[in-house]
Amino acid sequence: MKKSILGISIGLVLSGVSFISNAEITLLKQDPQPYDLLSRLTFQVGGSIRPQMNQVTGQRSYKDNGFDGGTRFRFSSDYYLFDDVSWINYYELGVNIPAVLDWDNHHADGANNTIRRQLYTGFKSKTFGQLTFGQQLSVYYDVVGAKTDVWDDDMLAQAPGNGVNGDYDGSYRSRKQLKYKVSAGNADLYAAYLFSDEDYLTPDNFHYKRKGGGSLGINYHLTPTLSWGLAYNYTSAEIKDPVSHKSNDYNQSITGTGLSWTPGHWMLSATGGLYQNFLTTKIKNTNDYFAGNAYGIEYFAGYTFPIDSYAVKTIKPYVMGDRLEYIDDRNYEKRDNGVGISFQLKYGFRVDYEHVITNATGQDYGTNIIRAWYDF
Repeated sequence: MKKSILGISIGLVLSGVSFISNAEITLLKQDPQPYDLLSRLTFQVGGSIRPQMNQVTGQRSYKDNGFDGGTRFRFSSDYYLFDDVSWINYYELGVNIPAVLDWDNHHADGANNTIRRQLYTGFKSKTFGQLTFGQQLSVYYDVVGAKTDVWDDDMLAQAPGNGVNGDYDGSYRSRKQLKYKVSAGNADLYAAYLFSDEDYLTPDNFHYKRKGGGSLGINYHLTPTLSWGLAYNYTSAEIKDPVSHKSNDYNQSITGTGLSWTPGHWMLSATGGLYQNFLTTKIKNTNDYFAGNAYGIEYFAGYTFPIDSYAVKTIKPYVMGDRLEYIDDRNYEKRDNGVGISFQLKYGFRVDYEHVITNATGQDYGTNIIRAWYDF
């Protein structure tokens, strides 16, 4: 525990944390005036610095020493055009701080210093909806995945995070995506088109090519605190072996649904998905690269206690878990169940602790996770 606290403290210092209140920082605020083009612009910046430490039973890695758990910086703009129509832009940059500082034994070998998490542009209107193009969150994630992406060691059983690469296969932060969202009564309706993308080199040195695809989704607000989502994504893909020069086409699909309920201080959510030709078999063969069918489920239940005393604003204990299982083409099943507690502090700070027990085909282990946050 002393080692964990020391590692996180060092991470915070190296991240250059300053004591200001957490909120998206508005550098320019829209107030349209005649003949003043700059008055039409709202420009905001924000971010989250996340030092983390994972300790896994019987395993040793750089994560024991402390690593970057997902630091990112955000830049957004909204430029008023006419009526209720605005031109919007968004850029989110992921930064691996230990890699930037060349901090040995605190990042994976060969890890990039930065990654582009999102970058898109488009138009929004209260009347006609929002149309955007670029690398952005998928319809599936918006409607289903986000409902249980609420703890630290999550997304282990849902489609975003288990395919070849969520940026390419259409499940997570999809590249070259045209996405439309509009509200109709109590429902938010989504549709997206995935354009053909360049080859992605997989960790086993195969080439994954997205040839096209599309998504549909609905997020229905049953009550102000209860929402239900349903989404479907289709991706036409090709797997190529650069050694044998063989290739095979796959029709990939993911179908998922989820519920999120936030009555009072409670937060309850559950999601489930069916994955066809989406999860890999771990067989290095183009004809058997993807498993025909698999499924995943996730759940979360937490209660927030308001404290507002000393430096602590709230304390939230929670339970969470997931299950991922192949129906055919691979004998593999993985279950994670755990407990956690989150301390929301003043000045934008937060500290989480989680203990997760994993039961997987051929391997069982426990994981202790500590993550510190600084949001601004």
